[in-house]
Amino acid sequence: MGRISNYLILLVALFFMGATANGQDSNYVRTCIATLAGDDCWGRGGCHDGEQKAADFIREQLRQTGAQPLTSDGFQHYEFQSHKMEGSVEMSIDGKRLSPFWDYRISPYSASTSIKDAPVVVMDASLFFDPRKLLKFYDRYASLIRSGFVYMDAVQWKDKKLEADDVRKLIRAFDFDGSLGCKGFLIGVDELPVWGLSFCDQNSDHAVIYVKRSLFKHKVNGVSVDFNNDFYTHKTQNVCYKIEGSQYPDSLIVFTAHYDHLGCMGDSVIFHGAHDNASGTSAVMDFARHFSQNRPPYTVVFLLFSGEESGLRGSRYFVENSLIDFDKVKLVLNLDMFCGGDEGFTVVNSDGENTKWFYDNLVRINDEQHLVSQVKPRSNAANSDHYFFSQKCPAIFIYTMGGRYGGYHHFTDTCDSCGLENYNRIFSLILQALELQ
Repeated sequence: MGRISNYLILLVALFFMGATANGQDSNYVRTCIATLAGDDCWGRGGCHDGEQKAADFIREQLRQTGAQPLTSDGFQHYEFQSHKMEGSVEMSIDGKRLSPFWDYRISPYSASTSIKDAPVVVMDASLFFDPRKLLKFYDRYASLIRSGFVYMDAVQWKDKKLEADDVRKLIRAFDFDGSLGCKGFLIGVDELPVWGLSFCDQNSDHAVIYVKRSLFKHKVNGVSVDFNNDFYTHKTQNVCYKIEGSQYPDSLIVFTAHYDHLGCMGDSVIFHGAHDNASGTSAVMDFARHFSQNRPPYTVVFLLFSGEESGLRGSRYFVENSLIDFDKVKLVLNLDMFCGGDEGFTVVNSDGENTKWFYDNLVRINDEQHLVSQVKPRSNAANSDHYFFSQKCPAIFIYTMGGRYGGYHHFTDTCDSCGLENYNRIFSLILQALELQ
């Protein structure tokens, strides 16, 4: 059966699952992770509407709990510029086909490229810091540069002891300047970089491809590259629901998580994002199921954001266009990367004047009940969706440590790689620390 058909079967199955468990339910969480991190959601990015499928699934799960939408359709719509790399991705050196992701990684803001047996000009990276030598180099190789790729060995940056600021300027130059007029830059590295969506809102006129430098040990005569990467307006949404409190409906506890991930680097490389962050998203939906059966004294809000991987866009948009009154928020709990947990979890912004009470509760209860190995403190940082909230109201970010989960920003981050052995105890500890039981 097709990908979409499989997705619909899962959606229907979960529709009839019903929230029968009282409290946390790791089986429910795993089922949700399997759906969100499945092939049918295409890495929950722009590729093949994967992010939209995930949003529809999340909305349906929250509807089943009886939670009420904060907007007419439960979505807070917004948009931003981005890229999506759909279809086949191919690269070969002197006729030898390379393996995507293992041999090379295409920067996600690269311009679509289709070229066969293009020449490669090897360039010393230090030329960028000597305009006279750079101009001389360009004059000598102009025709080859315009018709092919420029290769630079990134190891030279370390050998020449370039300062970090200089390296950043260098990367910025060949990412977006395009002044050399080449088809693209090939950056030779020993270890391929982590794939991310930085700068995806900017349109480049050439490709930037990181390759294993071992492939360039010998003279390369021609490089063939073929991929399509659309620059487009990404229309997306945050998912926003609430369950009204029984005693203090004007006081809010807010659970948040980002449901988006990286999408794909062509159809053959899907970044499933089970740990990051199908796990946190599924935990938020599990908290919604719990509170639907155990009505809380405070109103509990559930916010699932898109755009986190593109720079916290969803949470920033929500804070700037808020559907809640920040003065009424008792605490925002952001859950991001929630599998594993053999070594406990970290609480970001644990030392804030308006959040320390929650961290102290976690530590005290854990000392009494030994639910997790440790509750680690960390000062505030702009590293997840809690950050913009923390400028307005009490907000923390929880992520697990140790245990079993897939590679970070890697296609191995699948549901099968996610350990949930500690999930029920973490759920219980958070619930007790909120003083809602």
